[in-house]
Amino acid sequence: MKILLLTQYFPPEFGAAAARNSEHARFWAEMGHEVEVCTGFPNYPSGVVPDEYRGRLYAREKRDGYGVVRSWIYATPNRSVLKRALASLSFMNSALISGLFLCRRPDVVIASSGPFFVGPLGYLLSVFKRAPLVFEVRDILPQQAVDVGMIRNPLLIWTLQTFEEFLYRRARCVVTVAQASKDSIVSRGFQEEKFAVIENGIREDLFAPGSKTNAVREEFGWNDKFIALYVGAHGVSQGLFTLLEAAEKLRDRDDIRFVFIGDGADKPKMVGWAEQHELTNVEFLPLQPKERMPVLYAAADACFVPLRKGEYFTINIPSKIFEIMACARPIILGATGQALRIVESAGGGIAVPPEDAAAYTEAVLKLRDDSSLGERLGASGRAYVLEHFTRRQKARQYSDVLESAIGATGKRR
Repeated sequence: MKILLLTQYFPPEFGAAAARNSEHARFWAEMGHEVEVCTGFPNYPSGVVPDEYRGRLYAREKRDGYGVVRSWIYATPNRSVLKRALASLSFMNSALISGLFLCRRPDVVIASSGPFFVGPLGYLLSVFKRAPLVFEVRDILPQQAVDVGMIRNPLLIWTLQTFEEFLYRRARCVVTVAQASKDSIVSRGFQEEKFAVIENGIREDLFAPGSKTNAVREEFGWNDKFIALYVGAHGVSQGLFTLLEAAEKLRDRDDIRFVFIGDGADKPKMVGWAEQHELTNVEFLPLQPKERMPVLYAAADACFVPLRKGEYFTINIPSKIFEIMACARPIILGATGQALRIVESAGGGIAVPPEDAAAYTEAVLKLRDDSSLGERLGASGRAYVLEHFTRRQKARQYSDVLESAIGATGKRR
């Protein structure tokens, strides 16, 4: 099977999309499929393109048994909504050219969206390449942007929703990363049989338990501290200011430190808030290489997975849930819906109401005062992930979906 995978985010970029797509491509190649990835020059979230790509329009690479075709993108920091939209639009246009002229004709085209414009790019290439389209929906757009207040113009919302529904109809198959996402879209009147659910997963060889007493604790001076860790995007969806409020409630506990690793639109404001409130128990670290994440998780005593309140966020499953559980660390989950069901089924953490600083504080103290509880939660989470959520398992399931899409008649709503 010849697979063309379209994605704006790809390693060395950081995040769930880059990890999901690169690891699926790797395992598909190991299964004997011919895989080609069409992506942009890396720049997320800093907006800085590495030196080796500057001044170039396109580049070819080989990676883990598959090919990568990169194209120019308007590089911008993950700060402005308008600039991020322009970056996505620029990728759609440059990748359309590279997809047409630099990528071979595939048996199936996968468009991994968001950002929003990857979907239209996938449709156009599926038409020109005369191959079925599999539309992968990691975030339901534009609904997520509407729910967090990023988009308010009614005409723009209607236009984007019209394009979104067009893609659902035209795709041979729609893949979501959560059952709740599938249910939400199908409830709008689309054919359930054209939808499939392929959740995120982990590489169990990379994300594995490690000693808490490690070089990271020595490097950052955490040896005698209880480390409450957040890793990931510092954006509008996570509700991270609630964690800062929890840190403020525990400011007199010298033995507890809140550590934030990552970047995003809200990070400068978070740093400013912590400085304004003179929080000496809060530490901000930059993005870290993916290969370093297991040792960082191992150094933590508890790991936060927060989301904001709102109906949309009940269908989100942050991929860091699987990474944390695979590393046998206890989760403090501030979410409802499907993420809550997974953590409860795994027995991998403590759940609190979203954006509830007092509840976060109580959970931190509970784990601080009972180290054996954290060990039990971590071990239970690890066992659950290995049984249900390895990336190799998910890649095989996805391969079956692609084979079905190629052989399907392409019925539409």
